[in-house]
Amino acid sequence: MATLALATLLGACSTTSDGPVSEARIITPADALIIPPPGGPAIVNVASTTFPNAVRQDISLATDARTPGENKISIVRFTAKGGDGSDARLRDIPFTQVNLTQEALTAWPGTGMAVSPYFVQNAYGPFGYAIGKPPTGDTCIYAWQRISPTLKPSGAVDRGTINIRLQLCRRGASEQSLLEIMYKLRLNVAVFPPNAAPAIIGSIGNQIRPIGAAGFSEVIPSAPAPVVRRAQTVTAAPTPTATPVAIPTPPIGAPIVPSPTGTTTGTGPTVPRPPSGTVNIPSPPSTGN
Repeated sequence: MATLALATLLGACSTTSDGPVSEARIITPADALIIPPPGGPAIVNVASTTFPNAVRQDISLATDARTPGENKISIVRFTAKGGDGSDARLRDIPFTQVNLTQEALTAWPGTGMAVSPYFVQNAYGPFGYAIGKPPTGDTCIYAWQRISPTLKPSGAVDRGTINIRLQLCRRGASEQSLLEIMYKLRLNVAVFPPNAAPAIIGSIGNQIRPIGAAGFSEVIPSAPAPVVRRAQTVTAAPTPTATPVAIPTPPIGAPIVPSPTGTTTGTGPTVPRPPSGTVNIPSPPSTGN
């Protein structure tokens, strides 16, 4: 009996938290460990493989690119510590020990991949990327991210490492639009523990109002106030003034011709205007016979 009990105890000590192993199988996009942003790229299929200490998924993406290669997101989620390569357990290799430039060139050969020198990070932490612009008119990205594990106070793994790789080419896309995909990727698993609620919530003597970044938040938004346009003051155009016309003064002794208004100017003799109508010419006086 003692021997049997000892064997049972030793068997229990050798038990690990490794999960069941399964070959690669196609699963639904809803079961993908990582979800592309709204608006694409769309998921074509998801191949998932389960290892004793990790789950690896290759998520094929739709694309209209002309560059040969596979458009996909690869993700490995460790459920325990990485293996040492002696068994079926996956190894958790830090990026410092991986030739990421060679990975980018292998993913998109002949595209002239160049590694970005800029520091960037998304909601899950820092990541790196390389960009290629082949002569086909496409723009290609190869991005990588490692989310470090979290440990319990005892040193046991609370959440294992998560490794992400994105390789995608799009026709006529800009670098910024491809990089934006890395910012909008969302993991379909718990990554960080939820933050504790602020102490002000529920405490007596502290007022909380429905005020956000845009100001007071109405339950039923009010109709926008009518736009009041200010009346513009119209300045009347100045009345044009007539330029006085100089009237030439006739020389002294010259006959004065009346103006059309009947007024005369000057000091010479006045010549009367002819009467209107017909002019009667008197006949010559008659002579006696």
